[in-house]
Amino acid sequence: MMTGGRQWLMFTNLLPWVVISLLSSWGVPTKAISLPDEVRILVNLKAGFVNGEEELHDWDVESQSPCGWMGVNCNNVTFEVVALNLSELALGGEISPSIGLLGSLQILDLSGNNISGQIPVEICNCTSLTHLDLSSNNLGGEIPYLLSQLQLLEVLNLRNNRLSGPIPSSFAGLSNLRHLDMQFNSLSGPIPPLLYWSETLQYLMLKSNQLTGGLSDDMCKLTQLAYFNVRDNKLAGPLPAGIGNCTSFQILDLSYNSFSGEIPYNIGYLQVSTLSLEANQLTGGIPDVLGLMQALVILDLSNNKLEGQIPPILGNLTSLTKLYLYNNNISGPIPVEFGNMSRLNYLELSGNRLTGEIPSELSYLTGLFELDLSNNQLSGTIPENISSLAALNLLNLHGNQLNGSISPALQQLTNLTLLNLASNNFTGSVPEEIGMIVNLDILNLSRNSLSGQIPSSISNLEHLLSIDLHDNKLNGTIPMALGNLKSLGFLDLSQNHLQGPIPLELGQLLELSYLNISYNHLSGTIPRNQVFSRFPTSSYFGNPLLCLNSTFSCGLNPQQPREATSQRPGALGPSATWGITISALILLALLTIVGIRYAQPHVFLKASNKTVQGPPSFVIFHLGMAPQSYEEMMRITENLSEKYVIGRGGSSTVYRCSLKNGHPIAIKKLYNQFSQNVHEFETELRTLGNIKHRNLVTLRGFSMSSIGNFLFYDYMENGSLYDHLHGKT
Repeated sequence: MMTGGRQWLMFTNLLPWVVISLLSSWGVPTKAISLPDEVRILVNLKAGFVNGEEELHDWDVESQSPCGWMGVNCNNVTFEVVALNLSELALGGEISPSIGLLGSLQILDLSGNNISGQIPVEICNCTSLTHLDLSSNNLGGEIPYLLSQLQLLEVLNLRNNRLSGPIPSSFAGLSNLRHLDMQFNSLSGPIPPLLYWSETLQYLMLKSNQLTGGLSDDMCKLTQLAYFNVRDNKLAGPLPAGIGNCTSFQILDLSYNSFSGEIPYNIGYLQVSTLSLEANQLTGGIPDVLGLMQALVILDLSNNKLEGQIPPILGNLTSLTKLYLYNNNISGPIPVEFGNMSRLNYLELSGNRLTGEIPSELSYLTGLFELDLSNNQLSGTIPENISSLAALNLLNLHGNQLNGSISPALQQLTNLTLLNLASNNFTGSVPEEIGMIVNLDILNLSRNSLSGQIPSSISNLEHLLSIDLHDNKLNGTIPMALGNLKSLGFLDLSQNHLQGPIPLELGQLLELSYLNISYNHLSGTIPRNQVFSRFPTSSYFGNPLLCLNSTFSCGLNPQQPREATSQRPGALGPSATWGITISALILLALLTIVGIRYAQPHVFLKASNKTVQGPPSFVIFHLGMAPQSYEEMMRITENLSEKYVIGRGGSSTVYRCSLKNGHPIAIKKLYNQFSQNVHEFETELRTLGNIKHRNLVTLRGFSMSSIGNFLFYDYMENGSLYDHLHGKT
C-alpha cells in the first residue's frame, strides 16, 4: 500500500504537466477566416509598426487577398496565411495583438528589426506555429508563460533581445521543441529542472544571461541534446559528478561562470567535439582521462586555477585543432607528445609556470597558426626547426628566460604577422633576415640584451604597424629607411645606445601615434615637423646632446634644472660682467683662429663673388633660443631691415630682434664667405656651440646661405665689450 507521502510526491511531480495540459486547453479555438478578414488583420499588424507604411507599402486595405503581399505566404488550397517573413525590414514599434487571429499561421519570422514592447500574449493563440523567430529586436519584459500552448512548435528563437525574468518551466510541455535559443537577454533565476526532461530538445542556447544556481546530473536526461551552451552567466557550484553520462552532447560550453571544485573524472566519457570550461574557478589537476576523448576538436580549460603538470596523454588527441590552457597555475615541462597532435592550429599555454625548453617536436605541427607560450619560465634557445611552421601567424614567447641569438631562419615564417620575443635574455644582433617576414604587423624584441645596429631591412615590412625595440643595447644610428613604413603607428627605440641625429625621414610617418626615443645618445635638434611636434618632450628625454625646447638647453640633463641665480632678472654683478667680458674675448679669439685657419692659404672673397651654393643650411644648438628656420630669421628682421641694426664692423653687421617667445637675440651677418672647406667651417662652429658655461655668451646657432653667413647669440642688455672696457659715453 502506497504511503501518503509518496502519493503527495507523485502528485507534485505530475502537477506541472497537469497545469500545462490545462493551459493548453484554454487556448482560443481557431477557425478558418475569410480573405477580407486576413487583409484587415494584417493591415492592423502593419499599423503597429514604425516604418510599416514604407516597408510594407503593398499591404493595401483595398486588396482582395494578402497572398501576393511582401513577406506573406498562403496555403495554395485554402488561401489562408501560413507564413509571415518580415525579417530585416527596419520595422520599429510593437507587435499588434491582432497577430493572434491568424490561427493558420505556421511560420512567423520578425527577426532583425527594431521591434520593442513585450511579446503579446495573444501570439500564444497561433497554435499552428512550428517556427517562431523574434530574435535581434528590442523586445522586453517576461516571456509569456502561455507559449506552452504552441504544442506544434519546433523552433523558438528569442535571442538578442532585452527579455527578463525566469525561463518558463512550461517549456517542458512543448513536446515537439527541438531548437530553443534565448541567448543574449537578461533572463534570471535557475534553469528550470523540468526543462531537463525534454525528450525532443536538440539545441539549448542560454548564453549571456543572468542565470543563477547550478547544474545537476539531471541535465544528462536530455537524451537528444547535442548543443548545450550556458556560457557567460552566473552559474556556480561544482560540476555535476555524473557529467560524463551526457553521452548525446556534442558541444558543451560552461565557460565564464563561477563553477568551482575539481573537474569530475568521468568527464572523460563524454564524446563531445567541443569542451569549454574557460573562465571559472576550477581547481586541481587536468584529468588524464581527457586524453581518451578522441572526438575532441576544441579543448578550452583556460582562465581557471588548475595546477600540476600537463598530462602527456593529451598528445593522443589527434583530432584536436585548438588547445587553450592559458592563465592557470600549471607547472612542469611542455610534453613532447604534443608533437603528435598533427591537426593542431592553436596552442596557447601562456600565463602559467611552465619550465624546461621548448620541445623541438612542436615543429611537427605544420598546420599551427598560433603559438603562444608567453609569461612562463621556459629556458634554453628557440628550436632551430621552429622555422618549419610555415603556416604560423603568431609567435609569442614574451616573458620567459629564453637565451641565445635570434635565428635568421625565422625569415621562413613568411605568414607571421606577430613576432613577440620581448622580456627574455636574447643576445647578439637583430638579424637582417627579419626583413624577409613580409607579412609582419607587430615586431616586439624589447627588454633583451640585443646589440648591434637596427637592420635597415625592417623598412621592407610594408605592413608593419608596431616596432618595439626598447631596453636593449642597440647602437648606431636610427635607419632613415624607417620613414618608408607608411602604416607604422608605434615606434619605441628608447633605452638603447643609439646615436646621431633624428632622421628627418621619420616625419613621413603620418600614422605614427606613439614615439619614444628617450635615453639614448642622440644629438642635434628635433626636426620641425607636425609628426614630431605631436609627442611630449618625455619622448626625447635622456639624450644630453639633443636640443629639446626653450626649457632645456643642449647638453643638459632634462631631468636636472639649471643652476638658479639669486639675482633679479636683468641684473648683472661685477663678476658676471667680467665673466661676459672674458667669454667674449675667448669667443673672439676662437673666431679669429678659425678665420686665420681658413685665410691661409685661401683668400677672403667679397659677398658678390663666390658664395655658398644651394639652399640655406640652418643649424640650431638650443631649441627655442634661436630662429627655427631661415624664413623665420628673415621674417623677424623684415628681410634684414636697417631699423634692426645695432652695430656694424669691418666684417659684420649685428641686428637685434625678438623671437616669438619674446626672447631677444643678436644676429651677426658676416660679410666674408669662405669659398672652400665649408664643411670644416661648419664643424668649427658646431664645436663653439658645444662650449657651455653660465658666464659665457652662448652661440645659439648659425646659418650659411648665398646672401651671407649668420651667427645667433643671446642679446646682452648691458652694452658691448668696448663699453665694459672703456666705460659708456
